[in-house]
Amino acid sequence: MNDDAELLGRIRNGALDDFAKIVRRHQSKVFGILHRYERDAHRVEDLAQETFVKAFRALEQFDGRAPFEHWLARIAVRTALDHLRREKPRRHEIGLPELGEDALDWLRSDNERDDLGARQAAELLDLALRELSPADRVVLTLQELEWRSVKEICEITGSSSVAVRVRALRARARLRQALEKLTKEKS
Repeated sequence: MNDDAELLGRIRNGALDDFAKIVRRHQSKVFGILHRYERDAHRVEDLAQETFVKAFRALEQFDGRAPFEHWLARIAVRTALDHLRREKPRRHEIGLPELGEDALDWLRSDNERDDLGARQAAELLDLALRELSPADRVVLTLQELEWRSVKEICEITGSSSVAVRVRALRARARLRQALEKLTKEKS
C-alpha cells in the first residue's frame, strides 16, 4: 500500500506516533494469523503486541521489496512459531476425555460427522495439530486455513517452493496419522 510507505517514511523520520496508525490498519490481519495458532484471546493479544513490537524494532530492516503487509505477516507467523515452540511441552494438556463423547464418536464414525458441532470439530483438529511440529503446523495453517499460495508461504517462512510443497504433503500425512491415532486410542 502506498499509504503504508508514506506512514513508514514519516515514522523513520521521527513521527513515532504514526506507528499507531500502522497497528490499527493491520491489527485485524495480525490477529487473524495469530488466532490460527492460539485460541486463547488473551494470548493472541499478547502475541499481537509482541508482533508489533518486533516490527517496530526491525522497521529499519524493511526494504520495501515486498508489501509491508507480507513483511508483517512473516513476523506474526514467526512470533506464532516461537510461541508454539515454547508451548510444545504443554501440547498434550487437553486430554481426549475433555473433548467430550461427541468428539470421540465423530472420530469413530463417518456417518455422525455432520452431527458434531463446529466448536468440537475445531477442538479436535486443534488437538491433532498439536501433534505436528511447529513448522508443519505453520505450513498447513497458511495453506489450508488461510488459503495462501505456495509463493506467499515461501515469502513468509523463507523456505523454497519445493520445501513448502514437501512439508505440506508430509504434514497432511502426519495430521491424518494423528487423527487415526486418536481414534485407535479411544476405540
